[in-house]
Amino acid sequence: MAWEITTEELLVRYDSGERNFAGVKLIKTCGAIDLKGLNLQGITLRGADLTGADLTGADLTGADLTGAVLVETYLERATIRDANLYSANLHWCNLVEADLLRANLDHVNATSAFFCGAINIGGFEHTILAKTNFKDALIPNRNICRGGNLIWDTTMSDGTIVPGPQFGDGQGR
Repeated sequence: MAWEITTEELLVRYDSGERNFAGVKLIKTCGAIDLKGLNLQGITLRGADLTGADLTGADLTGADLTGAVLVETYLERATIRDANLYSANLHWCNLVEADLLRANLDHVNATSAFFCGAINIGGFEHTILAKTNFKDALIPNRNICRGGNLIWDTTMSDGTIVPGPQFGDGQGR
């Protein structure tokens, strides 16, 4: 069940020790959802709507983002280690130079997402990677082209584009 909260209220509650913000919808104040550079380690944003939020440089280590809506969210240079993004919507999400060590990215919609220069990407399974950009990311092609992923006009780390539609078969390229 969705409930609304302002960015300021979320930060006050987080700073006082609360971590569970499952199902929250962040309300825009002053025209933006600004969470740049914040330490939000261990936060639960399961099913939360963070559409358009700016989390550039934020630390989301150990965060639970299962099923979160991260459409057009800025996670540039964010630390997203050990986070669970299972079934999250990353459509048009900016993950440029993000650190995704041990992050669960299975079953996500990463259509038109930008992983350019991202590091420590372990791989995906049953993920939509249509028009997704991995240019200069540290991920082997075999970790993209496997596990039933939908690959369609996907830009690989070396800049080549894999046309589609095709499904990853576990063999890699």
